[in-house]
Amino acid sequence: MTGNTVLSWGAGDASQLGNGTVADSLGPVSVTSLALGEVDQLVSGGLDSNSAFVLARTGTTVKAWGDNVAGQIGNGGDADQSVPVTVPRLTNIKEVAAGGMHALALDTSGQVWAWGDNAYGQLGNNRTGDHRNVPDRVQGMPKVKQVAAGGDFSLALLENGQVYAWGRGMYGQLGNGSRATSPVPRQVTGLDKIVAIAAGVHHALVLTADNTVKSWGYNLHGQLGNSSTKSSNLPVDVDWIEGVNGIIAGAFHNYATTSDGEVWGWGNNQYGQLLEDENFADTAARTNRTAPVEIPLLKGAQSLAAGARHAAAIIGGKVFTWGHNDEGQLGNGTTTPAYVEVQLPATGYTKVAASLGGNTTYLY
Repeated sequence: MTGNTVLSWGAGDASQLGNGTVADSLGPVSVTSLALGEVDQLVSGGLDSNSAFVLARTGTTVKAWGDNVAGQIGNGGDADQSVPVTVPRLTNIKEVAAGGMHALALDTSGQVWAWGDNAYGQLGNNRTGDHRNVPDRVQGMPKVKQVAAGGDFSLALLENGQVYAWGRGMYGQLGNGSRATSPVPRQVTGLDKIVAIAAGVHHALVLTADNTVKSWGYNLHGQLGNSSTKSSNLPVDVDWIEGVNGIIAGAFHNYATTSDGEVWGWGNNQYGQLLEDENFADTAARTNRTAPVEIPLLKGAQSLAAGARHAAAIIGGKVFTWGHNDEGQLGNGTTTPAYVEVQLPATGYTKVAASLGGNTTYLY
């Protein structure tokens, strides 16, 4: 399957496939009116398959589709969108991020825009308990370099290497030593010289200038990677790995890539998301990992996506998926989970994405 459009598959009940329907798809379908090569970045949020929504950055503008119960499509309404629509008020955008039911965009001037659910102040507008269905600018931060969105909190990496967080703090995901909610951005404690950020549902990761990883927040599945399952409201060191050049946060599991092409994973492994050895069908081999384990089968991955209970990768130009498959999120025509890599017959694609808390996968 050599494509010329963006592809999606899996859960479609919230219009998140972008093909004009609300039906699930067990195999890849084309997203309406999005040509391959047009999309520079694609991210998908949602706390479950019924709240998934998608943002696609096309040049310097943003398109969105899917669930819109909290205005997370950003087009001024609350109706779901089954095909991509342009998000107004956003120009010169260089990055987008999708959270549980809210979204962020970063423009070329270093300003952050936010919209969608604001139950916990995740829009950073000094309000809680409401939502916004059009983007508004987040105030109170110097120039921002990168943004990330968790389930109900937000992160920003400043150009000076500091990190700010806002929104829900119940699990310590704001990283400031408190578990209180904050409707305005506050600095994460003790971090400087940070070069990248990532957010799961209730936890966060950062990549340091010395190529190590720190984390904070919820840790029931070991997703902080510090050999414990105790949550932390301050940043902690992720064990073992050095030479890291990339971090990918899923709902409750993570990956890190190194400069020599290695891939390491930790956190939830119920459905073999960590793909760490050949004994995937053995339940004992699918225990959660509280510290990073090397994943030889993913070495040299060009693109990695960590969803809620499944994952996807492009390795050597070939597309692979694995993990849970109850709504067809592996794209192989079945709903059977796969504890080994499933290769899809797609070529010509360079990037994969997966919904943060849902069961949908994208190829672009």
